[in-house]
Amino acid sequence: MRIEEPAVTRIEPKDLLKKVEELRDNGNRLVQMHATRVAEDNYEINYSFDKDYKFQTLRLNITPETQIPSISGLYWGAFTYENEIHELFGIGILGINIDYKGTLYKKKMKNPFAAPPSKGGDATCPSK
Repeated sequence: MRIEEPAVTRIEPKDLLKKVEELRDNGNRLVQMHATRVAEDNYEINYSFDKDYKFQTLRLNITPETQIPSISGLYWGAFTYENEIHELFGIGILGINIDYKGTLYKKKMKNPFAAPPSKGGDATCPSK
C-alpha cells in the first residue's frame, strides 16, 4: 500500500471562495475545517477536501482582525465548523448560512482559544 502526503495549498482569504468552488465543481467533498492559533497574532485555518481518497487542504494564515468569507453557500454543512471557529477563536466569518452569533457553546469566557498565550499555563482554561 502506498501512502501519499496530502497536498496543502496556501491561499489568501480573497481567493478562498474561488478555490473552494473549483474543488466543489470537481466533485470534492468537504472533510473538515480546523483553526489553530500559531502565534499571538496569527491563526491558521485549514479546509480539507477529498475526492477518490485523495486529500487536499487549503490553508489560510490570518491575523485576528481578518474577516473571511463563509463557504457555507458552497458546502451547506460548513456552518457548523464556521460557527465553532468564530465562537472559540473570535475569527470573523462573513455570511454564514446559519449564524449562531456566539451561542453555539456554553463557555466561561468569550472566544477561549483567542486568549493570548501565557507562560506556565493554559490561557484557554480559566481558573476555577
